[in-house]
Amino acid sequence: MIPMPEKELESFSVPNLIPDRNWDELLISSWDSLKVRSRRFKDSNIRSVELKFYPYKNGNHSVSYRNGILNAKFHTSLMDAGEKTIFSFVHLLISKLLGLKPKQIWKEEVADFLNSIPESGPGKFKKLRENGVVYDLKIILEEISSSYFPKMDTKLLSIGWADRLGKRRLGSYEKRNMNIRISPILDHKEVPIFVLEHVVHHEILHHILPTRIKNGQNSIHSPEFKRKEKEYVRYREAINWLKTEYPKFLMKYQKEIGFRLKSEFYG
Repeated sequence: MIPMPEKELESFSVPNLIPDRNWDELLISSWDSLKVRSRRFKDSNIRSVELKFYPYKNGNHSVSYRNGILNAKFHTSLMDAGEKTIFSFVHLLISKLLGLKPKQIWKEEVADFLNSIPESGPGKFKKLRENGVVYDLKIILEEISSSYFPKMDTKLLSIGWADRLGKRRLGSYEKRNMNIRISPILDHKEVPIFVLEHVVHHEILHHILPTRIKNGQNSIHSPEFKRKEKEYVRYREAINWLKTEYPKFLMKYQKEIGFRLKSEFYG
């Protein structure tokens, strides 16, 4: 989901196959593909892109166009979202700017993404539940820490089940409060323990590794990060499950887990 001003939110999403992203190119290509249906902007071209990311959820996501310059403002967590989410997000905003009717599938994808972002702001911190229906995150955190990060003081790091059912964003790390949130979608007997361990291992790396600057932009997952992520002994097994079994798991169990969430078990 960066050295970022004040609050830093970094996240684990269902893996995609495209590691790096050229935001300018994405915005321009989306604009060019959609503007042909716009009367007002049909002949308008983009000369440059001005893009900013903000760490607070309550900041407005927006795009605007003036004199050949496309200005875009997004939440920082979008940097770590899946390709489908980013495609929908960009196309939804640009469609509205161009006066076009966005596709319903884009709206649904964006709504799911926004609902998965924890509420954040200066001074806000909510102690989350560590023990779930199936898994105890505190135990997983301690086991992963002792195996892979023995010099890390786990007392400085908190972990808990998020109070939102993130289906694509499975984990996040908030640097200001040194807090890891895990989506309760993973608190199920059909989810292998190595998947939870992989996600927790991933978020701990956000805690101990600094964010890098690449091509003038913040890079959440540096080459060092990706190398260390693969040190988890069941990394490939976890990635394979998320890519092949997780979609089937979602179709079968997300309603069940959603009902559990509504019962305020994780609240």
